[in-house]
Amino acid sequence: MFIDLREDWFETEEFWERYRPLMFDPDRMADTEEEADGIAALAGLKSGSRILDLCCGEGRHDLAFAERGHSVTGVDITKPYLKRARAAAEKAGLEVEYVEQDVRTFKKPESYDFALNFFTSFGYFDDEEDDLLMCRNVCESLVSGGQFLIDTIGKETTALHFKNSEWFQRDGYHIMLQYRITDGWTHIENRWLFVSDSHEQPSELNEIIFRHRLYSAKEMALLLAEAGFSEVRFFGALDGRPYDHKAQRMLVLAVR
Repeated sequence: MFIDLREDWFETEEFWERYRPLMFDPDRMADTEEEADGIAALAGLKSGSRILDLCCGEGRHDLAFAERGHSVTGVDITKPYLKRARAAAEKAGLEVEYVEQDVRTFKKPESYDFALNFFTSFGYFDDEEDDLLMCRNVCESLVSGGQFLIDTIGKETTALHFKNSEWFQRDGYHIMLQYRITDGWTHIENRWLFVSDSHEQPSELNEIIFRHRLYSAKEMALLLAEAGFSEVRFFGALDGRPYDHKAQRMLVLAVR
């Protein structure tokens, strides 16, 4: 089966459900508590902060923040993920507000102390103006002095760590991931191929192609300034290391 989702791929529930085992593997889930602590330390979160998690997925960080006494709202458009998030919160006895809404339209003026967009969930939109709209909505939803943390891969880290392909086995599949830089370094195109390793049924090849926009640090800083943020800082990992030639990720911390 082949799916070409170069445009608006993030709106397709089938994509998120079929490839969920790749994105939420046991190792990644095990990192949640450490990541939540790193996020809190990097942003200097105060006790009882009001947190907005955009593109929250199944809410793994939301539960960690709620356990730490914060008030959390998670926003996403993927129904199955939100259903799991709500069930997990209920099972844990935690109060987390989950909203099924596009982040381009969600806005709640001056209601949050901190917002985050984690795990390479920025740059999905085909139109760059939609990225700006999302950032403006976040800025307006924060109180004065509120902070917005974006975790993604920048152009610099993509160039630093780029590889054309990789493969591995997971959840009963042989998985091949292929990457290509397109449109003058404005996008990265992803081609994922899944083949079942089951001996009990014929193997089925599942292939999907999607892409998202890449930003350099300068481009990201300009975008966030245009959205209304007064200060933008960059880090190379959650431990606060510089965003330089040794950076692992692009961590952007913007202040309203």
